[in-house]
Amino acid sequence: MAVLLSGVPVLTALDVSTTQKFWIEVLGFTEEFLTEDFGGVSRDGVELFICSVEDQVVPDNTQAWLRVRDIDALHAEWSARVSSDYADASHPAMTAIREVPWGREFGLRDPAGNLVHFSELSEAAETTRTVR
Repeated sequence: MAVLLSGVPVLTALDVSTTQKFWIEVLGFTEEFLTEDFGGVSRDGVELFICSVEDQVVPDNTQAWLRVRDIDALHAEWSARVSSDYADASHPAMTAIREVPWGREFGLRDPAGNLVHFSELSEAAETTRTVR
């Protein structure tokens, strides 16, 4: 029987190399591969792909969600390196942690304009979640 093992969110960028460099040098990811128009990074077993696009409207409308454990520690780690001025779209920034129906999360906008949500499930969501 076939089993799905994982998914890989795909971010978009006008400049894949610069975007990948941010994920590696600022956020602590590891380079998996890089070509002129496609790259991959990973951290703690989670992969992200970064794909080249020709129109800024694409990254500005690209979002992904990643589940994390100890969201407070991750937010604190990145707060030392990433602006909290999310209203200024001219640079990478992240939001404060907020309560959401499934737990807690914060958003991070990378230099390309992608919005990645880092979310930690609440205890109630964890216990009611079914994974087969």
